[in-house]
Amino acid sequence: MFYGWWIAIISAGADSLKHGTFNKGFTSYIIPLRADLGISLAAISFAEMLGRMEGGLQGPIMGWATDRWGPRVILAFGGLTSGLGFIMLAFTENYIYFVFVFVGLMSQGFRAGYNNATMPAINQWFLRHRGLAMGVAGMGTAIGGTLIAPLMGFLVLSAGWRPAAFISGVIILAVVIPLSFLIRRDPESMGLRADGDPIPEDEVNISELILGGTSEGERHGAAILHAGEPDFMASEAMKTPTFWMLVLAVGMRNTVHSGTTFLMVPLAVWFLMGSGRTEDASQPIAVAFVGVMSFSLLIMTPIVGWLGDRWSKQKLSSACMIGGALSLLMLVNDTGNIFQLVGFVVLLAFSETANPLAWAIMGDFFGRRSYATLRGWQHLPDQFLSMSTPVWMGVIFDRTDSFFWALIPLVIIYCLAAIFYWIIPDPRTPARVQAYQAQGLDAHSGNYPGEDS
Repeated sequence: MFYGWWIAIISAGADSLKHGTFNKGFTSYIIPLRADLGISLAAISFAEMLGRMEGGLQGPIMGWATDRWGPRVILAFGGLTSGLGFIMLAFTENYIYFVFVFVGLMSQGFRAGYNNATMPAINQWFLRHRGLAMGVAGMGTAIGGTLIAPLMGFLVLSAGWRPAAFISGVIILAVVIPLSFLIRRDPESMGLRADGDPIPEDEVNISELILGGTSEGERHGAAILHAGEPDFMASEAMKTPTFWMLVLAVGMRNTVHSGTTFLMVPLAVWFLMGSGRTEDASQPIAVAFVGVMSFSLLIMTPIVGWLGDRWSKQKLSSACMIGGALSLLMLVNDTGNIFQLVGFVVLLAFSETANPLAWAIMGDFFGRRSYATLRGWQHLPDQFLSMSTPVWMGVIFDRTDSFFWALIPLVIIYCLAAIFYWIIPDPRTPARVQAYQAQGLDAHSGNYPGEDS
């Protein structure tokens, strides 16, 4: 089997722990934490806001570091930091300590490593099957939410949040760090090209001729151009309207995602209590529906990724945003109807499949040369756009005992994201690449002006 598929599987394995314990799993900690520490929903959400702000600020640095040192180092760093964070969370006694551990260790590790390391690797390994490969990697989100998050949620309810946090940290350290050693930076390091194609010998020689060097990073940069791929440096991509429209579309999607994911259990509990259920009776149902949502995502993610390799990824992402808007409309009347809750989680899962599509779109537009750096710069505005959502949702709930007025603006934001995804234009080829083409560089035959084939 082409080793790129192993990279996708490893990415799914690491991401399943990330989402099972943190992205989709931490929502189960919120109600017990609020009761144990005597703090408000908005105060807990404030820590999430600081974590997202930190993720945005560190994004460009970690993106550059991934391009510089490779995804293996960054994934190991993320696993070590997040695992230690969960272990230290188990010893929380006050709000200041909680913020320090949540922001300084857990959020730092989860937002620096994991798919911020593995998605750039997958982008290196695939061209024709990039959407499907990122969809396979994106299944980690669903696996974590389907299997790990409900298990951790019920562990929180049965054994307490402290043992659940400690166990989560130990598992992360034992699994993610060993997985990082299996990551290979790019196919060229194994004598291959993206999708498993062999590298023609003359293409490698031309790479050395153009760049005057033979290191893996230099040779890789030239091979991109010769394979006929898009070849943008970070500075070139960031001058295009395409990059910033993609950033805006993804940022608006994540603005909704940050609130609905972090507060999913409280949101579902509020909806279920609308039918007269108590908070204690609603919590197990809400935790179970986190699993239903993730199981739906598990089924849909590879299908949507496969469709993205055949249809327009931008328009498919736009359809996902419409699905997300419809999902939130299912909850606005808080009837507690189980069928409405099913519709909410299934449609929300469909909207979440746009996440791996976004990373495939960036690779399709701008190539492999500076992908991690571009993702890092994308994270800066993205996290600043989305970091406040859990806080203002929490404030609205703390003051009104309802999420109604939080859901309405989120529906509007989803609709705006659908519009921006739909109208993203293709980027113009950089002048540097146009110059090579004007000189007669033949990407497929390996002919370089002034040299024999």
